[in-house]
Formats: sequence, C-alpha cells, structure tokens
Amino acid sequence: MAKHFIITVGDFRDSSGRYFSLRTPFYRPLNRALHRIGATWRKELKCWLLAYSKEHWVQLQEATEPFGSLEIITKKPLSLTLIQNIKPQTRSYLESYQEMLYARGYAQNTINTYTNMMCKLLSQQHPTPPYELTIIQINKYRAAHLFQQANSTQRQFVSALKLLLQHFNNPIQPDTLVRPRANQTKPKVIAVEEVIRMIARTQNVKHRLIISFLYSCGLRRGEVLNLEPKDLNLERGSLHVREGKWGKERLLPLPQSIYPLLKEYIHFYQPTTYLFEGQKSDQYSPTSVAKIVQRAAKNAGIHQHVTPHMLRHSYATHLLEKGVDMRYIQELLGHSKPETTMIYTHVAKHTALAIESPLDTALRENMTNQNKDNDFKGLGKNK
Repeated sequence: MAKHFIITVGDFRDSSGRYFSLRTPFYRPLNRALHRIGATWRKELKCWLLAYSKEHWVQLQEATEPFGSLEIITKKPLSLTLIQNIKPQTRSYLESYQEMLYARGYAQNTINTYTNMMCKLLSQQHPTPPYELTIIQINKYRAAHLFQQANSTQRQFVSALKLLLQHFNNPIQPDTLVRPRANQTKPKVIAVEEVIRMIARTQNVKHRLIISFLYSCGLRRGEVLNLEPKDLNLERGSLHVREGKWGKERLLPLPQSIYPLLKEYIHFYQPTTYLFEGQKSDQYSPTSVAKIVQRAAKNAGIHQHVTPHMLRHSYATHLLEKGVDMRYIQELLGHSKPETTMIYTHVAKHTALAIESPLDTALRENMTNQNKDNDFKGLGKNK
C-alpha cells in the first residue's frame, strides 16, 4: 500500500527565475517522480525546485497524486491558470469567488482550498454557470467524487459550495446541502510536566521558543508562523495574533516565563519580517515546526506521537483543570463557536488578559515548593 504524504508547495524566486518550492519527506518513489518532471533537489534550501509554469503545475499534480496531497503555503494565491486547464468563463467565476473570500477575511489556506474545490466542480459541470447549478448536478458530483473522502473534506466542500451559491445568487436553499457530522474525537493532551521537559531539553533557542509559544499561548501552528516582531508588546505583556483562523484577530496575555528566552532569541536572531524566519529570511516551514515538536517529545521521554496542535489542546485542558471559565478559554483559543470549546468541558471566572498561562503557574509553584528537579531549572530565569 502506497504511503500518503503532505507535499508543501511554496513560491520561490531568485536571480535565475521563479520556481515552485517543494518540501517532501524522503521517499525514493516520490523523489523519482519529481525528478522525472524536471524538479531538482537544492541541498542548501532543503527542498525541490520546479520551474514555475502552467505545464509544470499540471505535471506536478499528476506526478504527486499517487503519493499525497499538495498543501499550498504561498502568501498570495497561485494564479488560477495554474490550477488546471479551465475555460476562460469558469476562470472568471473563480476569480470573482476568490475576491469575495478575500473581502470576507478568509485565511489564505482556506481560500486556496475552497477555490480548488470549486474549480473541480465547475470544470466538471461546464458550461453550466454557478447560478444555474441544480441540486441534482451537485448530488451526482458529490456521489462520484466525494463519497469516499474523509468527513472533514466533505464538510469543507459543503462550506465552500454554500459560499459559491450565495455569491452567485443561486436559488438552491443552503439547508438542502447536508454536511456529514464532524467526527467527535477527544483532543489528545500531555501533562504540563511533560511540556516543561520538552522545553527544558531542547537546546536550540529558536526551537525552544516555538514550543513555548505553542503551549503557553495555545497558538495554532500557522499562527506561530505568521507572528511578526511588531506583534509583541513586552511592556503591556500582550501578544497580538493578527492572522488567526477565519482571519480573526485576538489579543493574548504574554507569559512572563518566556521573557528571558524571548529576549535572548531576538538579540541573537534579530528577526525582521517574521518572528520565526528560515535561512532565506522567509517564513519558517510548517513541516519544520512539526519535526521540532516530535524531536522535543522524544528527548523528553514521551512515547506517544506529539503534534503542535496537541500542545494547544494541552493548554486549553490545563486551563480548564485550573477552573478557568469556558467563555474565556474560547476567547483565548479564538474559537468562533462555544461548541468547539466544549470538547474541553467546563467552569470558573476570570478575565481573559489576567489569566495566567499554565507554564507560568507550573514554574511559580515549582519555585515555591523549591523542587530540585533539573528539568525546571533556568526556564524562568536569565542565563
């Protein structure tokens, strides 16, 4: 059975031209497929480069289809002409749709995902315009192309479709488009002591700070990567999350325990555009963050598979265990609906910016108890 990978696609430019940058796990059959379409491995960049063109984009989709899905991370959407061979009229509908999503403040990845989904639908139904699509056409398409897809993919499709029909004044009633139930799985968490071991046993300052932000502020991986130096207000003790899910902004308390590490990091790395930058001063890779967390968990003696999002789940769960009111946890996490936060379940009363991070609490209690465990030493102090 073939393995399944996320193949991260970026937009890279240098003096020699413009390229798709491709970050993939090492897998020989996938490497050979990329080499056959003209991609070259750049050791210094730790990625594949493929000349940027419509033909190469189509070839890339075809070559990688057996291995996994493409995850587009460019700050600007790839040109619609690169999605696939689409008719000019269909392209104009999609451009209008894309502009609407931007105007509503949807996140970049959401715009790319929704546009790709609607592109496939409209291309299949050509020449029917979106305002004349019927429920019969839609149901036939879903049965043929989405029946065996994961529930999350089907739910995304329905959300994207509702926006498309609404934008083009299609008479189909939104209630007739049924979304499958979301899989209600309990969030996986780790103990606060395990988080502290992960931080303490990570030697690299940048990696240590990334893990600290993921847990102590409950940030999503994308939110950490989108942070800019100007988002930090050390005097006020706050963190401004500007590019959250659905384009939402929120203000979070900045844990005092990471101040020394943060100051050391800024002094040493001197970030300019993003708080966490790659070797070429571009945005840090999502794959790199996942590897940092996994390596830290292994070094901390944690035997389960730990992901960046598990640190966010752990943050919320530990706040809940302290008795923090669900409404404030919802605000801190940036959830639009209380039902999303309810997976962590209940109680208590505090104001959002006055809430202490679980990391600060653990360190303070540790110092009070004069615990001698080496894993705690130095985390809340300047070196």
